[in-house]
Amino acid sequence: MATVTTSWLIGTRPSLEAQTLTIDGNAQIITAGSRYLYASSSGLSMIGQVLAKMTAAGVAAPTAYLTRSRKVRLGSSGTFTLDWPADNVLRGLLGFTGNLAGASSYVATNISPLLWSPLKTESPEDAPLGLVGHKVHNAFYSASPFDGTTSVVMHGSRTYNTFRWGHVPIDRVQSAGQAGEWASFWDEVVVTGTRFFHFRCGEDTTGASTAEAALVTPLGPYVLKAPGRGAPDWDFTRSRGLTQVDRRCDVVLPVSLTPEYS
Repeated sequence: MATVTTSWLIGTRPSLEAQTLTIDGNAQIITAGSRYLYASSSGLSMIGQVLAKMTAAGVAAPTAYLTRSRKVRLGSSGTFTLDWPADNVLRGLLGFTGNLAGASSYVATNISPLLWSPLKTESPEDAPLGLVGHKVHNAFYSASPFDGTTSVVMHGSRTYNTFRWGHVPIDRVQSAGQAGEWASFWDEVVVTGTRFFHFRCGEDTTGASTAEAALVTPLGPYVLKAPGRGAPDWDFTRSRGLTQVDRRCDVVLPVSLTPEYS
C-alpha cells in the first residue's frame, strides 16, 4: 500500500432534511440540519449521525468512518442491514448506490461529492503552513490634512487565505464523470457558498485501503472568498511544462474563514 500525505477538503450539505434510516428493521431518524460529510463533532457529521443511529438500533460494535481510500465504510462485528431514505439524498452524499444487506461491513461505491483530495499538499499564499489565514481589519482610516491627526472607525475583521495546489493529476481536476474531482467539489460545495474544512491526511493511492483516515486538526471552516467583480469561477490551468498535454493542472482556491454552524 502506498500512502501520501495530501490535502483533504470536506464540505457540507446545508439544511439537509430529516432522514429516516431503517437499520435491522428499526426506523432511526437523523434530524434536519446542516452537516459536513465528516466532522469531529458527531452532531455536525453525517457519518457521525449514521454511527449514532447504528448504535441506537443495536448494531453490534458499530463503526462508521472515511477510509484512507476516501470512501465511507460502515461496519459491525456481525451482519446488519441498512435501508436508505426513499429520496436517496443521504445515500448519494455518502457515496453508496443501494441498500445494504448480507454483510458485516460495507464500503461505498463512490467517493462523496463533499470530498476532494488533490494528491498534493497545499501551498498557502497568505499565511504560513498550518495557520488558518491572514487577518484583515475592516477599518476606515483618515488623516487630517491640517495637523495629521487620525480617525479610525472599526467594523471587526475577516481572515483570508489562498490555497494553491500545483501539478494536480488531471483525473483529480476534471473528467467526464467528475466523481471525487475538483470540478464536482466546486459545483457541490465551493460555488454554493457552503462551509468546508481543510485537513492534511494520509491517502492510500491504490484505492484499496479500508483503514480509517486520520482526520485531525483541521483548518477552517472556510467558504469561498467572494471575487471583487463578476461571478465566482475556477480556471483550468495546465501546469508549467505540461501546457500541451492533459496530465497536470494547478488549482487555486481563495477562502474566507467563517463562523461554525451553531
